[in-house]
Amino acid sequence: VMLISTGHAADISESEMQRLQRGEILVQTIHEEKSGGAARVTGLFHAEAEALWNVIGYCKNEFIYVRGLELCEVLVPGLQYIKKHQRVNNNWYTPTIDYVFETRRTSPTHGDFKLVEGNLKVMEGQWDFQPLENSEGLVVSHDIRIRTRFPAPRWLVRRVLKNDLPEMLACIRGMAGASVSGDQLAVDLALCPGDVTQMDN
Repeated sequence: VMLISTGHAADISESEMQRLQRGEILVQTIHEEKSGGAARVTGLFHAEAEALWNVIGYCKNEFIYVRGLELCEVLVPGLQYIKKHQRVNNNWYTPTIDYVFETRRTSPTHGDFKLVEGNLKVMEGQWDFQPLENSEGLVVSHDIRIRTRFPAPRWLVRRVLKNDLPEMLACIRGMAGASVSGDQLAVDLALCPGDVTQMDN
């Protein structure tokens, strides 16, 4: 199964852009596998790229926006390259996921990540920030593909891809102060699975 390629702002239709401007998070592609799946989520962020990296790149923030995160430790620190160990226990009816992954920030607007070791078969994906004309924000796309080493119910895979990923992206947007309005900011932060009071002011 191929990793879904990252879409650019030019690939988004006019109707999709209108939805993004209203604050919607789009789930553009879902592909389910026997023990995993892949998806892309996209949102409009009113912020500079650096503000997003400052949210995405730190363990203290991941405890807020990653559902079920129990452990996050940095094994190799850095800005352009970082290696982390994480443990996620999303619910009582699936095994805990324990893995090491590496992230490479290849440009100010793009980064990719992939599995190094752990009880996953595959985990890979990317972040892409595409500036709009006239400084009207960034179209942020997050692609991810995961395959586990244990059977995963198809309904659970679809729930994670269809619900958890969009909520995560909305939470990140709120944490970055990049929501389209004050009302949308409150909505975005309400979707964070972790304690938003732990955010840096």
